[in-house]
Amino acid sequence: MEKKYKEYTVDELLQDDYFISSILHPTQESREFWDFLIQSGNLSAQDFEEAAFFIEVVNSRKEKLLRKEKEALWSKIEIENKSSLKKKIRTLYAACFSAVACVFILLGVSFYFFYESNRQGDNMIDMIAAFKKEKNVQPGSEICLVLSDNKQMRFEEDNTDVKYDDKGEIKVNSQTVMEGNKDKKAVDNKEEKEATVTYNQLIVPKGKHSTLLLSDGTKLWVNAGSHVIFPVSFKGDKREIYVDGEVFLDVTRNEGNPFVVKTDRMAVEVLGTSFNVKSYGNEKTDDVVLVTGSVHVRTETGRKAELIPNQRFRCTSTGDVDIQTVDVYDYISWKDGLLQYKKERLSVILQRLSDYYGKPIRWEPELERLTCSGKLDLKDDMEKILNGLTKMIPVKFVKQDDCYYFSVTPLNSKPME
Repeated sequence: MEKKYKEYTVDELLQDDYFISSILHPTQESREFWDFLIQSGNLSAQDFEEAAFFIEVVNSRKEKLLRKEKEALWSKIEIENKSSLKKKIRTLYAACFSAVACVFILLGVSFYFFYESNRQGDNMIDMIAAFKKEKNVQPGSEICLVLSDNKQMRFEEDNTDVKYDDKGEIKVNSQTVMEGNKDKKAVDNKEEKEATVTYNQLIVPKGKHSTLLLSDGTKLWVNAGSHVIFPVSFKGDKREIYVDGEVFLDVTRNEGNPFVVKTDRMAVEVLGTSFNVKSYGNEKTDDVVLVTGSVHVRTETGRKAELIPNQRFRCTSTGDVDIQTVDVYDYISWKDGLLQYKKERLSVILQRLSDYYGKPIRWEPELERLTCSGKLDLKDDMEKILNGLTKMIPVKFVKQDDCYYFSVTPLNSKPME
């Protein structure tokens, strides 16, 4: 029997009844069988793990994936085009259906969700949102542009300007890093025929920042510690991207093709407007702040809202929703190299500075009760800004091993110079 599986690929494993049954209902015999194939060199361990991960995740799709599982899965699955995803899902659906009835019951709902999502033009964004980003990018690392063939381009600059045009050309800081096709008409005809969508990723670590011009003319300002997944060119009746982090968007208006920003907790749909989205996976809230136009927001729990300019929409990890009128510049000043705040908790300000500059800041619990108002010039050196804070509020800091530790200053003490 083992000869049958010699050099099986992921796709072939996903079509095999015995493999699917072994993953969903493992026995001692099946474990020994697959272990023997892998150890004898007749089956790739990597292909086995990828196929097994895919089946396990689809089987548990009705439950939220743990963060660790998301990151592990993302490292296993390469972002592919729309037609490839459809083919793999249909293949796995058919294989599971032919295996046993219980397998169909377990997976049927999940496959219906995936298939309908893609059939209606939602392409891979829902899948991406479930699988999350490839890996955490540590402070001080480079800005990374990941192309659809998994090729990575890294840039040491603190700020990059990435531009895509409708011919497929990519420029970074005015330098062409990928040539486009000058015969735009031929490209369009070929792409319409193939009906495929390819995705790139922009990973901006803490301490770095970037702008991103998409092929439709929409511009994004990408804040530190953010991850954006986007099509090289938009097709179909929607323009969709995925964001983990913070971006300000100036969306090119297109009445027939709404623009959708998806995060782990919500989807924001617009026609053409400017707004800010903040959705860090390690934070308890997601924010949408509208500057111009209008947006429709839908949370993962089904809550919906339509915003008007100067409103902030906030949803929490528990599903709570709050809409308030705000000074929008408090939320978008970061894109201009400023940090403006009013009666903001000091801990929030320190965390924003830590992310922006890519340097760790820690503080005593007592600082949580302190608030302050003002405006910081983020073009200044971070220590200059921190020293400025000690003159405004009763706190002090010390630096140890490149980490800044803040504590409350006793009333009879002088601020640190």
